[in-house]
Parts: sequence; structure tokens; C-alpha cells
Amino acid sequence: MVGDGIVRDGIRPGDLVVVTGAGGGFGRAFCRRFARDGARVAVWDIDAALGEEAAREARAEGGEARFFKADLAHPAEIDLAVKATRDAYGTPYCVINNASIFPRASVLDMQPEVWEHTLKVNVTAPWLIVRAFGPGMIANKRGVVINIASGRALEGAVSGASYACSKAAILSLTKTLALEWAKHNIRVNAIIPGVSLTAQPLANTTPEELIERGRTTIPLGRLGYPDDMAGLAAYLASADAAYMTGQGVAMNGGRVLVPQ
Repeated sequence: MVGDGIVRDGIRPGDLVVVTGAGGGFGRAFCRRFARDGARVAVWDIDAALGEEAAREARAEGGEARFFKADLAHPAEIDLAVKATRDAYGTPYCVINNASIFPRASVLDMQPEVWEHTLKVNVTAPWLIVRAFGPGMIANKRGVVINIASGRALEGAVSGASYACSKAAILSLTKTLALEWAKHNIRVNAIIPGVSLTAQPLANTTPEELIERGRTTIPLGRLGYPDDMAGLAAYLASADAAYMTGQGVAMNGGRVLVPQ
């Protein structure tokens, strides 16, 4: 507490963190970091094997974690995962909307059903999730939402229009939700990762080539790693970020995201 009498709220041991897409690189890192910091973690993923493994990794860090299966393209499955999470743990302090898909096709070649599926997973699902958990967070008068965007939202993506557009929408949702929920002491920010050693960029290259690209094209001389993003997420959920909302925070090793 400082001179204005306002308490700077942040995540506390035992608070619940919901992580979607928790079986992937970023998702696992988020789960491990928050478990290590004393949070309980609801591990959401469409793949049961990956999700259970992520939960085991989180528990190995000394925290409590449980897997919840959900295909985010289907609202009914989101509803079931929300109910199961609430029944097990109650209302989350932090929701990390991390899950997304990146189908590759040019604007002319992309099929409408692929476009629609991308928007369902990448945009509609985060909206449905915060809409479902929001009333409980508002009642608690505390909480944090962290949306995972992408540099593609700012610079576009060749053969990835649906992904780039969805991530631009996530930035807009972040700002709008921050404006609406600030009065409830709920902060909403987005992480904009740069090129990182995760499955998405490895879809069309090798780890060695990706690492070399980071060495030669990124000012800090390396790629991003999931633990880098997890550290930023931990900061955004902490009391140190209590005056921060509505922001898209780029973590990219100094790479300029907007073309000159």
C-alpha cells in the first residue's frame, strides 16, 4: 500500500490460473512457471496426452495442476471445461488465452471452412472463456486476463491471413475488455511473442535453421523461448504490473514488428 491507500493487487499463492493450449510450448512454460510460483493450474488442451504431460510437469514444479480436455472450436466443450474447472478449483484469478491454430494457405486458396475454424479457435473461444469466467472474477473484484497475440497481427502473414487477422482481433479484444473491466480491478493485457522455438515456426523449417535465423536476424542474437514468455506472463499477473492494462507487450529480442 502506498500514500493513496490503494492496494496493489497481484497473484497470490493458491490462486487459480487457467491456461488454454497448455500442451504446447508456450502453454507448458506458463503452467510450469505459475505452478512453481505457488498457483494452482487448470491445464486445458484438446490433446489429452499432451495435456496430462503438461499437468505432470507443472506438479513436478511443486504446484497443483489438473488437466481439462476441451476442443475450443466447440462452445459446448468450452462450457463443460469451464464447469469442470469451477467445480474443481473455483474462480480463476488469471486466465491465459494461449491456444491458437495457424493453417497455412494463401488468401485465394484458403477455404471458407478453414477461415471460420481459425476464428472460432483463436477469437471466439477466448471471448467465450472470459465471458464465462468474468462474472466470478468481477464478484471477487480481482483478476488478470493475458491474451497471447502475435507479431503477425501487426505485420501480416503470407499464407496465414486467417491467423494474422485473428491475432489482430485478439489485440482489439484485449483493449476493449481492459476498458470495460478496469472498474472491477481486473487487468487485461496481451503478449506479442516474436519468433520462438515452438511448434508453429518449426512447421516449415528445422530447429537448427530457426536458431540460425534468430542468431542472424534478431538484434539480441537469439530466438525467443517459451520460458521467456512465461516470465513476462508472471510479471503481468503480479502486483508489479498493477498499473498496467490494455497493453500489447511485444517480446521479440528487438525485432521491429512494423515494416518500415
